[in-house]
Amino acid sequence: MSYTKKLSAYDFAHLASLADPQVSVDGRFATYIRKSAGKSYVVLAQLDGKLEKVIHEVPVKGVHAFGSGVTQLSGDGTVLYFVTISGGIAKIDLASGGIDDVYGGPGVSQISLSADADRIAGVVFGDRVAIFDTSGIGHPIVVSEVPRQFRSFGGLPTEVGHFVSDRPDFVFDVDLSPSGDIVIWHEWALPNMPWQRSQIVYVDLKSQDVSPVINVIAGGDYFVSQPRFSPDGKKIGFLAEVYGYHRLWLADLSKWSAVLAVDEEFEHGGAPWGNGNRTFDFSRDGNSVYFSRNEAGHGRLVSMNLATSEVTELAKAHHFGVKTSNSSLVALRSGAKTPSAIVSYELPSRKRTEIESAYSEPFYSASSVEPIFGSAPYSTSLHSFVKAHFRRELAVVKPIDVPYRLYRPEGEGGVLPTIVTFHGGPTDQALVTYSVRNIAFMQAGFQVVSFDYRGSTGWGKSFRESLDTAFGVAEIVDVLSVLADLRNRRLAEPGAIVVNGGSSGGYSALRSVCMTRGLFCGGIAAYPLIHLAESAASTHRFESRYFDRLIGRLPDDINLYLHRSVVASELDDVPLLILHGDSDPVVNHRQVVRFVENAHSLGKSVEFILFKGEGHGFSASETIEAEFLAYDRFLAGISTGLGFQSSW
Repeated sequence: MSYTKKLSAYDFAHLASLADPQVSVDGRFATYIRKSAGKSYVVLAQLDGKLEKVIHEVPVKGVHAFGSGVTQLSGDGTVLYFVTISGGIAKIDLASGGIDDVYGGPGVSQISLSADADRIAGVVFGDRVAIFDTSGIGHPIVVSEVPRQFRSFGGLPTEVGHFVSDRPDFVFDVDLSPSGDIVIWHEWALPNMPWQRSQIVYVDLKSQDVSPVINVIAGGDYFVSQPRFSPDGKKIGFLAEVYGYHRLWLADLSKWSAVLAVDEEFEHGGAPWGNGNRTFDFSRDGNSVYFSRNEAGHGRLVSMNLATSEVTELAKAHHFGVKTSNSSLVALRSGAKTPSAIVSYELPSRKRTEIESAYSEPFYSASSVEPIFGSAPYSTSLHSFVKAHFRRELAVVKPIDVPYRLYRPEGEGGVLPTIVTFHGGPTDQALVTYSVRNIAFMQAGFQVVSFDYRGSTGWGKSFRESLDTAFGVAEIVDVLSVLADLRNRRLAEPGAIVVNGGSSGGYSALRSVCMTRGLFCGGIAAYPLIHLAESAASTHRFESRYFDRLIGRLPDDINLYLHRSVVASELDDVPLLILHGDSDPVVNHRQVVRFVENAHSLGKSVEFILFKGEGHGFSASETIEAEFLAYDRFLAGISTGLGFQSSW
C-alpha cells in the first residue's frame, strides 16, 4: 500500500464537515458552513490577496451530505442570512458577529435572497413557500396556496398530462429572482417521489393581488429539479429528464421557451434527497453556465459558452454547491483521491485555491486510490450459491450489464478478500467521492467494490426504473453478476467476500446473506430495513409511498412485502455486524432489535450496536469512533478466519 500511517478510529471520528459555499458578487469573500465537535460555524474567507478567515459559531440548520440552501450571502459579502436550527431565519453581520432575527420560526428549511437583500423566499414546513421581509417587519406571506395552471415552456412536452393542480405535498429548492418579484420552486405530490413525477412552478408576485395563479413551467409527467434564475433574471436553468437523461435545460423567459443545454449521455444531477442541491450555476455576466457532469460515477466540472455551445473542462472531481461571482466560482469538491474541500476557481484562468479541507494532513498522506472501472455482463455462474427456493425468482429477472468500481490497495496483486457495497437509496449512486469507509476497509486488508445496481441514478431513466417492482430481488442478481466478473478476472473468490451497505443498502446486504449459502464470509449493515411493510407504515412522510413503485401497493401486495423482508431463520451461518441509532426517523430501530433477538435465539453470530440519540446516519464523534472500532474488530476477525493478515 501507499499509506504512510494507519489512520485510527479517532482520526475517522474527528473530521469536519463542510457545506453550502457562498460568494460575494465581486468575488472578494466566500462563506461556508463548518461543523466539527458537535458545533456549527460560519466561516468568512477573504479571497483577494492573503487567504484570511473569520469564524463565527452560529445556530445554523444542518444540511444533507453535499447539500446547501440554508445560507445566503448578501451581494457585498457583509451579511449572511441563515436558517436556524429551530427553523427560523437570522442574519449575521460577518464583521462584528452580531446576530438578529428575521423570522423566529418554526418550519423554514431552505432560503433564497433577492439581489437587494430586501426579500427572502423560504420553504416552510416542507410543503409551502413564503416571502419574508429581511428587516423582520411584518408577517411572512405564503404564496404557494393558490391553484396551478399548466403553462410549460416551449421545447418541453406541452401536452397536459399529470401535474399537481392544487397544493403539493413537498417543496424543494425555492429561488427568488434578482428583482425579488418572481419566485420559482420544485414541487411534487404523493404517491410519487420527485424523480418519478415532479414539476417546477413560477409565480409572478406582482400579479398575486390581481390574478393569483401559479404556472407549471416544466415537468408534471417527468423528473425535474434545481430551478435557478440567471443573475439578470432573464433566464431560468433547471434539470429535466425529457430525453432519457437528467440534464441541464435553459429557458428564455422573453420567448417562454427552453432548450437542452448539452445533448450528451451524461447526467448533470442526481436524485434530490433533500433541499439545496446545486450542481450548476450561471456566470454573473450571463454568457456561460457551469455544471458538474456525472461520467460513469466520476465527476467533472465544465463550462458552456451560451453563444457558441462550446464546452470546456474546468476541473475533475464532483463539485457540489456551485456558486459564481464576477471573477470566480466556489464549490465543495470531492473525488476518489480528492479529500472533500471548499475550493475557489479564478475565472477565466481556472486557477484553483483550496479554501479549507474537511480532512487533516494524515488523510492526504493516506489518500484513497482511483477505482478500476468495470462493467459486469449478466451472469448466472454464481447462482449455484443461491438457495434453491430463491432461484426461480432470480431466474426471471431481466439480464442487464452492471457498472462497478474496484478500489484496490496499491501494490497488492492477485486475489484479495473483498468487501462489496450496496449504496443506499436505492435511488442513488455509488459516486466516486472521497470515502473514509473505503480507506478504513482497505487498511484492514480488503479491496472494496461499489456498484450501480439497476435502479441507480447516473445512467438514465430506463436504468433507474428497471428496479421498479423488483427491489429485494433484482439488485441481488446484479451483485452476483459483479462478483462473477471479478472471479472471472481472478480478483475475488467466493467465501472471501463481505457484503456491506447502509439503509436500503443494508437491507440488500442482509437479503444477500439470506438468499445465498457459502458465497459470503460476513456482512455489515448500518441502519438497515428489515420488515418492509412495517418500514412503509412507520417511515417519515417523504418515503411513505416510495415502495409503491419499488415493490407494490399495500395492502394488495402484502405477500410480496412479507416474502422480501429479511428473516433471521434464512440467514447463512456467517458473522454479521449491525449498527443502528435509537432515534432513527426513517427505519424504526425496534424492528432491527427484534430481528437481532431472533437471530441470537437461533444461534446466529450477530454483533449489534445500538447508538443512543443517533438517527439515520451517525453524527456524534464518539458514535463514529465506536463505529470504526467495530469495523476494525469485525474485519480483523474475518481476516483471521480466512487465514489472511493485513500488511498493517
